[in-house]
Amino acid sequence: VAWERGVPFPPARPPHIKEHPPSVTLGRPRVIGSCCKHTTQANSTAVGFTETPHTSKMPGSSTCVLVETGDEDPIISVAQLVAGLIGDAAGKLPKECSALLEAGKFTDVVTKIMASSAKLFAEASEKDLEGSVLIIGSLAQRLPPADAAKCVELLVAAALAGTDRALLRATILFQLYNMVTDAPARLAILVKTLAFVRKAKIAELVAPISRHVEDNYTTWNLDGAATRTMLYDIFSMLAETSGSMSDPNDAASKRVLDLQLKYLATFKPGEALGADAEEVCKAAVVSFVRSSDMMFRCDLLGSTAIQALKGTKSAPVLQLLTVMLTGANGMADFVAFAKANGALFKSLGLDEAECAGKMRLLALCALAEKSTAAATGESAGEVTYAEVAAALQCGLDEVEQWIVRAIGARLVEAKMDQVRGCAVVTRVTHRVFGTAQWEELRANIESWRTNMAGVREAVAKSADAGRLKDASAAVAAH
Repeated sequence: VAWERGVPFPPARPPHIKEHPPSVTLGRPRVIGSCCKHTTQANSTAVGFTETPHTSKMPGSSTCVLVETGDEDPIISVAQLVAGLIGDAAGKLPKECSALLEAGKFTDVVTKIMASSAKLFAEASEKDLEGSVLIIGSLAQRLPPADAAKCVELLVAAALAGTDRALLRATILFQLYNMVTDAPARLAILVKTLAFVRKAKIAELVAPISRHVEDNYTTWNLDGAATRTMLYDIFSMLAETSGSMSDPNDAASKRVLDLQLKYLATFKPGEALGADAEEVCKAAVVSFVRSSDMMFRCDLLGSTAIQALKGTKSAPVLQLLTVMLTGANGMADFVAFAKANGALFKSLGLDEAECAGKMRLLALCALAEKSTAAATGESAGEVTYAEVAAALQCGLDEVEQWIVRAIGARLVEAKMDQVRGCAVVTRVTHRVFGTAQWEELRANIESWRTNMAGVREAVAKSADAGRLKDASAAVAAH
């Protein structure tokens, strides 16, 4: 079963998730155990599903299985397979199923077969098990919705009943997810599958299933609580399967932070945080502070959920973020906070010295931001080395190295004037980007638009004057 996105997989058989049920076409013949007879294609039953590839990437097209069943109803072939597994040499199970089928009681047939699902899932070959589930599931889709749902629920429950052959069980769960067309039922299967993958610790499935959820959850019309549950499960599984997450700048850590931010974005103003949400807020702040590109990720301080930490036991975490992003007195604010909350850094797994270094860079940004705001017209802002040393609480001999670090981190663009003892700032990254910054950007765009209109008008006048001059010269020549 393959992925439409073409995501690389390990050699194992990964499940395929897609947003629409598969089309039914004819594919390679597949025989269900010794109970099935080889017949002509006219006596075969086609069961639609997306074939599992044995390569690391999935093909774009869908195929299906052609199950050779002989003249009997295909579900009787499944009953014969199960009878062989449970030692029913007399064929009592197939006979009872045939009688129920003749009476039009298909759901009862499925119930009777699935009573021995433990044997089926434990001892049948992979091909036999998949084929059996596909026959039952596909035929059930022709029943009234309530009966079809009951049959699928029996199959899902059987797949979830154990963690042996975990990857095969997950494959079957995804086949059932693909098969069902009712959106709430599909979502219920997906939620159970997520829990199963996490419980069975099938690490190779975590990345693709999380990508599927991330790409599609906004189209499922979930309420805030359901969305949070889904996202929480996803980034928790990613964190569990990505090792220690010790490097905040690697791809896995950034992916987890992105999902945590989407989780936090589901909270509305005034909505209280639960214990899980509070922990996610703390984790997001820690990842944000530790990341090398925190200034380019998002406006975390503006998050409704982060602001909801006020008044909770995690309020110092919000205070730390506030000091780093809005502290008006540079390092002085950070030093005062660290003195009052010395144990906080250790409890969050943060290095106080590393945070102090980042705070110095942010203090330099704040100083540069003030200088550019005070500059008039097209002139650049200037900050003296003495001002930098005071804001960063460092020696004058250290000022230039901090400016170089800020330039290297793309936080500022500046040129150092050693003769005058100042830095000329041409651009600075805002520590936060809220309403005030958007208003400033809007004003700048309006100014650029006005300037461009003036340039266009001047060019048009110049062109008209040139044409008039050329015409006068032509008349004089005649």
